[in-house]
This record gives sequence, C-alpha cells and structure tokens, in this order.
Amino acid sequence: MDTTCGMDTDSSSRRSVLATIAGATTVGLAGCIGGNSGDEEFVFAIEAQDDPADVERDWEPLAEWIESETDVSTGIDTVSDSSAAIGALASGQADASYLSGGPSWVGWNEYEFETIAVEADEDGRPFYIAAGYTRSDTGIETIRDAEGVDSAHTGDLTGAGMLIPTAYLADEGLVSFEDDDDVTAIRGAVEEYFGNPVVGGGYIGALQALSEEQADIAFGRATTPEEYCGGDDVEEWCLDLDEYVIVEEFTEVPSHPVLASTETSESERELLEEAFLALNDDPEGQEILDDIFDVYELQAATSEEHLGPYGELISNLPGIEDHLTEEG
Repeated sequence: MDTTCGMDTDSSSRRSVLATIAGATTVGLAGCIGGNSGDEEFVFAIEAQDDPADVERDWEPLAEWIESETDVSTGIDTVSDSSAAIGALASGQADASYLSGGPSWVGWNEYEFETIAVEADEDGRPFYIAAGYTRSDTGIETIRDAEGVDSAHTGDLTGAGMLIPTAYLADEGLVSFEDDDDVTAIRGAVEEYFGNPVVGGGYIGALQALSEEQADIAFGRATTPEEYCGGDDVEEWCLDLDEYVIVEEFTEVPSHPVLASTETSESERELLEEAFLALNDDPEGQEILDDIFDVYELQAATSEEHLGPYGELISNLPGIEDHLTEEG
C-alpha cells in the first residue's frame, strides 16, 4: 500500500499547528493510512520525496523484512511531510516513522513518541557535534569573544549553521527574544550579536568564508575543517588543519531515529525494535541499510538519550517547533 496524502500545516501558533497535525490527520488520512488498530498490521509512515532530483527510495524491502521478522503484515504509507508523519503517529494511524532529528524531537516533546532505533556511523556515533570554529590568528577563544565579529553560517535558519549556535547564545544569556514567538527573530539575534553575517553555501561555504577572512568565526559540524581540508585533494583556499581552532562545541545533533507511536503497544514496539536492529546482522539487512537508510548501522536508544540534549538547547528558540516540522 503506497498512498500519498497531504495536509495544511500553515499556522502562526505552535499549539494550533500541533493540534491541526493530530486532528486533521485523523480526519484527512482516514482511509489513507491504514493503521494497525484491529487490522493486525504494522504501518510505517514515510515522507514523500520533495526533490525530484533525488533517487526515489523503494521502502517495500523494509516492509517485507519487518513482516518476515515479526510475522505481522506490514505496509508502507507515503505522507506529504514530517508534520503529516507526526500526525499519523499521534493519532495511531501509523505505528512507526523515520524522521530527521528536529521533527523527531517535536514528536517526542509533544507526544512522547518512543525511539525504536537510531542511525549510527562507522565509529558508532548516532550524532554529530555542532560547533563554532575560527582561525588560529583571530584571538577568539570563546563565543563571548565573537560578539561583533563577522560570522559565517551554512544557510538561513539551518541547524548547526544558525539555529544551534543562536540557541546556545540564548542559553548563555547573550541574546534574548523577549516575547517574540516568530522563528524569524533568530535572524535578528544573529545580526545583532555578530558583525556582518555571511549566510549560505552550506558547510563548505561557511568554511571557505572563514578561510578567506570574510568571517572570523564559522558554524557547522566540529569535523567540517577536517572533512573539507584534511585530505590530499583539498580546495586551494584551505588552510592547514592546525590553523582551524574550535571555539565552542554546542551540542550533539541527533541522527535520524525510527520513532514509534505511543498508541502502539509495548510488545509491538519491542517486536519492531528487534526487527530493525536485526538488520545489522544479516546480509539482506545490510543491503536495506545501505540502499534505503544509507547508514552503516542502527542502534538501540531511548528518546531521552537521543533527543534530550539537542532538545534542551534548541527549545530556547522562538517558533522552533513549527519551523522544525515545516523544514524537517
């Protein structure tokens, strides 16, 4: 079963958006997402591909795998976006979904979704570190030293490039949003705290701006300098690695988790968790991890372990719940 369903998530109120997600999904997806209530079926909600240039993933092998591991009929249902996936889980019309870290935190924070499994890289890390880094010649040692200096961000309202460092500034009391609940206030805080923000170009763009002295602090992954300037074939603008210095490490940014609905029973969640983790130990399962998830392995984790540190920091930002579900 593969049915694409949409819903309207436009709203200025976080609570009304989340209420709309749960309510409209119950009405709008009825007959669209089958759910397992009385059907003895697991339903896995997947976001529709939003970039036509991306290779469309075939999730049916995953459904077949789960069915073979659990002896429960399993269906894949395509929903329009992360808001619809959250709504499907909240209403119990889907048993599990695979979402990025931001929407997953919203789902856990608002609906207490359980984490079944999380992506991990070859080093066993289910996260990356968001950080600010500088050149060794700037004299910047802490984020407080960066007030008024030119900054480089991976993009407008991007996670590690803008949202997380601004959330850190707010947590440290260095910027404030007063009673503003609009996510665009984050841009204002960046412009107020830093000198001339350079925005765009992704991780490599922020690093290049720092390297070419268009900025004196850049934001992204802690490993960005090594990733782009640590190999044999590097850009001509790259500095020696010892000329890049970490200023602050902000938080662990969680990898994509597989989330389960709280409407799914504990025994059903355990079945699903065992099925997902079994992918690691079988050649067919490894093929699914490579072709569908594009990850090295899946690990067991709780929502609190995986999403808690990130959520504690990101919750300092205005309008962040709406933004993460819209962008996720």
